Amino acid sequence: MLAKARELTHVLVRTADVWATGGPDLQGAPRYLVRLTVPGSWSNNSEFGPHVIPLITNAIAAIELDPDRLTRMPHCAIQIVGLRDHAIGLQGRTMTSTELTKLMTEDFRSTDLHPEAPEGSVIDPICGMAVELATARFTLTHEGIDYAFCAPVCRKVFAEEHAIDA
Repeated sequence: MLAKARELTHVLVRTADVWATGGPDLQGAPRYLVRLTVPGSWSNNSEFGPHVIPLITNAIAAIELDPDRLTRMPHCAIQIVGLRDHAIGLQGRTMTSTELTKLMTEDFRSTDLHPEAPEGSVIDPICGMAVELATARFTLTHEGIDYAFCAPVCRKVFAEEHAIDA
C-alpha cells in the first residue's frame, strides 16, 4: 500500500523567493511552502491532516541544519488542498476518490498476506491500516463479521466489492 501511495503521491515543496502577501518580513517568513493536493474525501477526514503534516514537516526538517527549527518557528506552511471527484486525472482519464483508493490498495487487496492487528484493533481490509474497533467511526458487518475502516472511502470500496448496499 505504501509503495503505491508513494508512486501516486506528489508533494510540492517551494522555497519562497518573495512573500508578497503581507505578513512578516522576509527574514521571519516561512521558508517552505508545501501544497499537498489529494482527493477531497481524504482532506475532509479529520485524521488526515494531523497524520500527514508531521510526516511532511519531519521529512523537510531532516535536510535542515537545525532540524527542530520547523517545529519551533512557523517556517514551514503546509496547505492540504482537497479536489472534488473527477478533478484528478491518472491513466489518461479522470478518477473518483473511490477509483484512486482502489488503485492505491490493489496490491494489498490482492494478497492473502495480512498483518496481525494489535490488541483491540482490526485491520482495514482495504488498505491494511490498524483501526481500533471500539472507537472506529466507519464500520460494516458482512456475513456476520464486523469490519472497521480508516476512512469512509475504504468502507465504500469494501461495500462495492462485496455488493453491499451501505
